[in-house]
Amino acid sequence: MSTRVFRFPQLPLVLLPLLAACAGAPGSSDGGDGDAGPDERLTPYQCLVSTDCPRRLVAAHRGDHHQYPENSLAAIRAAAELGADFVEVDVRHTADDRLVLMHDDSVDRTTDGSGAVVELTLQQLQQLQLEGGTPGDPESSQVPTFPAALELARQLGIMLYVDQKTERWELVLAAIQAGGYHHTALVRDPIDTVAAMAERDGELLVMPPCDDLSQLGQFQQRLPRLLIVELAGTPASDTVAAFHQAGVKVQMDAMALGDSKALVGDYTGWRDFVQAGVDLIQTDFAHLFVPALRQWEETGVFPAEGPPAL
Repeated sequence: MSTRVFRFPQLPLVLLPLLAACAGAPGSSDGGDGDAGPDERLTPYQCLVSTDCPRRLVAAHRGDHHQYPENSLAAIRAAAELGADFVEVDVRHTADDRLVLMHDDSVDRTTDGSGAVVELTLQQLQQLQLEGGTPGDPESSQVPTFPAALELARQLGIMLYVDQKTERWELVLAAIQAGGYHHTALVRDPIDTVAAMAERDGELLVMPPCDDLSQLGQFQQRLPRLLIVELAGTPASDTVAAFHQAGVKVQMDAMALGDSKALVGDYTGWRDFVQAGVDLIQTDFAHLFVPALRQWEETGVFPAEGPPAL
């Protein structure tokens, strides 16, 4: 598979110090979170648990689904090759209590079959072909199991952002425990669910959605090892800084406010997330966001524009 390389226009050097301050340069007081340089690469897990990780982390939403079917092993592998730190995956349980990756509650949209995931066995699901996959290539054509995705992520040195689409969280926890994937999985679900999971396993990394700072104290009481929360809305540096002051990192989705602008080559929406100090940024366009982020790491300037996403 060929690697996509995008080059962004460089600005005159005389402007770099000024723009670096405006763009939240790595290690700066505005949105920075450490003194280490960009070459001191920590693993995603190390960055998540560190109090001074100097870089932003990228989550590829459902993998690199522009090249391969969403939630496929091939999409996970491709996203890692693009430089994503996390791949967001959707986990559901089958009729025989196995875990698979599937966003929708039915297989109709993403496979050549039909029916509810919960009403099909794993064997039935794996006889289906993923839409857009290559016949004969299981990584791109077969519905993957959650344990297979965890193992691939561990081999690739990335983490899975696990969006639980099943109420059977005990199955998810068991899969993580069985393979020792505590450094590979970050589980996202409401506070009640992740608190119950963490009560059973204190090593589990979880990420509950949080409405605002007023909920944080309660969340920290229920989750002694709360490292990161999911915030919605517009990125704001003062809000992110308040969470950081409390020892908690912030994840935000850039699909609505960043990706939508990137469709026409406007990267200022993405820049807002970076400048605000958001620690983990989820995007549908990792193939464009990652190179722009690398430019910011190297020069202190996040590009205002670049190749359009579509």
